[in-house]
Amino acid sequence: MTKQGWLKTQGWRSVLVLGLLMALSACVTVNIYFPAAAAQKLADQVVGEVYKAAAKGALPAPVAPAVSAPARSAAPATDSLSMASPYHAASYLLAMGFSAISGTAEAAANLDASSPGVQSARAQVEALATQMHPYFVSGAVGYTANGEVTIHDAAAVSLPQRAPLNGLVGSYNQALSNLYQQIADANGHPEWAGQIQQTFAQAWINKAPAGYWYQSPSGQWQQK
Repeated sequence: MTKQGWLKTQGWRSVLVLGLLMALSACVTVNIYFPAAAAQKLADQVVGEVYKAAAKGALPAPVAPAVSAPARSAAPATDSLSMASPYHAASYLLAMGFSAISGTAEAAANLDASSPGVQSARAQVEALATQMHPYFVSGAVGYTANGEVTIHDAAAVSLPQRAPLNGLVGSYNQALSNLYQQIADANGHPEWAGQIQQTFAQAWINKAPAGYWYQSPSGQWQQK
């Protein structure tokens, strides 16, 4: 092998290693990135619509499917890349690597809430929220700081209603937990369920109608 051929071979080896490193970098970005802004946007939307449905006693409305990211142009033909110098090939792979990472962040700009699991979970939350609405209005129940519901004033309901209310509260909390998990699962990250719950917890309080009760992080009850 000539010296020129050896140098070209070494150059292409460097390019391949660089491409592999960029691919691994993009994978790491996917695994560790939680789209907090997108989660807050989704939480505000879902919570607002649940409150409206509960107040009106309306049937659940489906969440609009998330808009998919625009399609990217096809990569240059392999023949063109094979004819390029190692320097130009390295520049191309760097650009593609940054594009992949940028695409990851762009795709995470919206959380997908259109899966059948999320739709079913949301419908269940809205149905139970309609039943819970009178108890929120009376102050019998309120939201906790972690996005669940608990008894605030048992005396606000008659003695025969208290046991059924406890059961309803338990069912509602299970439905909420399922909703958070379904959203995480639908977006390929089951481990996000806790972060999604905390995001929704703030939305339930921020968007609660006047008169609703909620607990501060210290456990103190406050009224909207």
